[in-house]
Amino acid sequence: MSRKNLTQRYPGIKFDFSEDAEKLNKAGTIRGLMGVEGGVAWKYWNEFAKSIPADYDFCARSDQYRRPIAAGDKVNVMLNYGYSLLEAECLRAINSVGLDPHVGFLHEMSSSKNSLAYDLQEPFRFIVDLAVFSLVEKGAMEKQDFIRTETYALRLKPAGARKVTEEVNQWLNKRAQYRNKQHTWSAILLLKTRELAQHLVGKCKTVDFMSPVYEIEIQDNMEIRQLILDISYVEWKKLGFSKGTLHYMKQNAKSEKPFTLNAHVRERLNQWD
Repeated sequence: MSRKNLTQRYPGIKFDFSEDAEKLNKAGTIRGLMGVEGGVAWKYWNEFAKSIPADYDFCARSDQYRRPIAAGDKVNVMLNYGYSLLEAECLRAINSVGLDPHVGFLHEMSSSKNSLAYDLQEPFRFIVDLAVFSLVEKGAMEKQDFIRTETYALRLKPAGARKVTEEVNQWLNKRAQYRNKQHTWSAILLLKTRELAQHLVGKCKTVDFMSPVYEIEIQDNMEIRQLILDISYVEWKKLGFSKGTLHYMKQNAKSEKPFTLNAHVRERLNQWD
C-alpha cells in the first residue's frame, strides 16, 4: 500500500517506520527480521483501519475474537480471500520456473506449507490491499455478499467472491515500468520469480524485490473536484451524460470523502477542460 497515498486521502493516518528500518538493518537472523516485520505490520494495519468506515467493524489484521483465521469482519474476509488468490498466482509462477514451493527463505518450511509462495507474496501483498481498499471506497460489497457460519466466522458468498476476484485481477493487470518496458503486475511477479531461479543457480548476482514501486493515481484530487464543480449541467449534457450523474458527482466533489471515476467519465471531463 502506498503510505503517501493513504496519508493524502486520510490526514489522520501517520506512518513512521524510521526506527523499524534501523532495526531491520541490525537484524542478524531470520527470527530477528521476522520480529521487525511483525512490528511494522502491527503499525501498518492499525493505520490502515483508520481509512475503513466503522460499519465494516475492521480494527486490525485479526478480529476481536482472536480467531487465527482472522475472518470475523468483512475486510479481513476480503483480505484473506484476496491473499489466497495472490498465493495461487505465486504458485503458478514458482511452478513455471521449476522451483519447489515448499522450500522458502523466511517462512517456516514444511511439506504441508507453500513456504516459497508465502515469501514471494510479501512484496506483492499491496495489490490485494489496494483491491480491497478500492472495493470499500466504491461501496461495491453488499450485506448479501457475506454469510455468517455456525461458528460465527464470516465467509464470502459466491457473488462476493466474484467481486473480490475481479477486483484483484484488475489490479494484477495494471501496468508498471520494468526493464524499460510496460508490464502487468502479474507479469512482473513472474519475471521476479524467474530472476530468483536464475540467482539460485548463479546466473545473476542479486534479485531486487524493491522495484518497481507502485504509483497510485489519485482520481479525486482537488483539480478534478473543482472541475466537476465548475462544469454546468448544460455543458455536461452536451458531453452525453445525464443531469443525475453530474448531480451525484457534484455531491461527491463537495464532500471530503474519497471517490472514483469511470474511465469514460474522466475522459469526457478532460475533453471539457
